[in-house]
Amino acid sequence: MLNLDAKEILSNFESQIALKGHYCLIDVNLIDPNPDQPRTHYPEESLNNLVKSIQENGLLHPIIVKKSGDRYQIIAGERRWRAHLILNKKQIEAIVRTVDDQSHAILALAENIAREDLSDYEIGKAIRSIENNFPNKKDLAAMIGLNRTDMYRYLAFDSLPDFILNDLNINPKLLSRSAADKIKKILVQHKNSDSVLSFLEIAWRLLKRGKLKQTQITRFIEKKLKEVYGINQAATENVLLNENGNQLGRVKQTENYWTVHLNVVGVNEHQREQILNFIRKLLNEQSGSVTS
Repeated sequence: MLNLDAKEILSNFESQIALKGHYCLIDVNLIDPNPDQPRTHYPEESLNNLVKSIQENGLLHPIIVKKSGDRYQIIAGERRWRAHLILNKKQIEAIVRTVDDQSHAILALAENIAREDLSDYEIGKAIRSIENNFPNKKDLAAMIGLNRTDMYRYLAFDSLPDFILNDLNINPKLLSRSAADKIKKILVQHKNSDSVLSFLEIAWRLLKRGKLKQTQITRFIEKKLKEVYGINQAATENVLLNENGNQLGRVKQTENYWTVHLNVVGVNEHQREQILNFIRKLLNEQSGSVTS
């Protein structure tokens, strides 16, 4: 997933910061956590394992902090700091460094992804919290090792209703980014209608009781729409094809078919043939993958 890229980012950032920072021992009570920390909860077993490791082997890597008034704010190493609090240690080894907001935000996110898997929901919240530091979303996606499509899947959580978000704040691993993106699409497709929200709430309750998989939520809604209202379009999705603010066409998707509508004004014969050849190539590749 993100882990390899995140580990590279973390390694590079920590190395640069360690070289330019200065080492010292800091009173643990003078240290504050990062307010933009992406992790919403700390698994007890994992934290206990870290406590045991520090107890037996000492702190292998100092935490990284920045000065904040008369106190210090953690840049990287919040779990290590929490472990010291549990052990009732008075001081912790640290490297004090001045970093800009962009580097701070990226390092906090990368550190959590690299040290221990965050849920998709937590990553989505973290990306949203730092996006203002990156006017160009492409740069943000590249910095955290994502393609833009996957990044927008993480951001799909923002479009979910409160009854889902409230549960995710308690148990962030209830829903993946892919499932969140599918739910967002069906909500947008039906303009957040009361019927769709009602069926989604039923599906969500079933999910929490273990009677429905997250991959089945949108199909459940589509089935209910068809049963109650006879809406055959429930499984239909319209995707707009835009480039630089211009609508080039749209794709109507059903379970088994795609209908592509393209704006061909100004398209010459050579370009038309290129488009057709591209489609033929895709279909041939798909046919080959099915038969192989």
